[in-house]
Amino acid sequence: MAIKTYHDVFVEQLIRRERPGGEFLFKCGAVLLGIILITAAFVLARDFFPFFFALVVILEFFAFVYTVKEYEYSFMNGDVDVDVIQGKRRRRTVSSFSCREATVMAPCQGHEGELTGQFTNRLDASISPKAPDRWFLILEREDGSRELLILSPNERLLAAFKGALGRKMEYQLPAGNTDMAD
Repeated sequence: MAIKTYHDVFVEQLIRRERPGGEFLFKCGAVLLGIILITAAFVLARDFFPFFFALVVILEFFAFVYTVKEYEYSFMNGDVDVDVIQGKRRRRTVSSFSCREATVMAPCQGHEGELTGQFTNRLDASISPKAPDRWFLILEREDGSRELLILSPNERLLAAFKGALGRKMEYQLPAGNTDMAD
């Protein structure tokens, strides 16, 4: 009697979103505003200075911590979850789908025309809009809606997608890849 063995595929990847230049200016402005408020509180209201100082320090902490955004891709046997993590504390699932809902997956370079179609939802969960290794997924949901999802997957995640999507994906496995071999 032969025993069947099942190979579960589970791949996770954490992506830290690169910060745009506007965020740097926001943080510099927040620090400058904090210094001005602390100075004004010291000069005008010395009795309440410790309260204002603590309030400004707490607000600066939240301004710096909660502007950090990370995405986590979780692939398990053809089911994919994309979570956004803000401030390394708050996690929220922004997209969850099965690979059966995907119509095409390809690199963004050379396919800009496909990215301009009519989509009910667009999600850019890649490292940066200018990153060279971005991939897009077009999802057709059961309710008829179309979604565009942009990712920055590593080689293990691409190999897992290739195993689940097959011909729907424009990708060739590297010659020396043995991660996903049986």
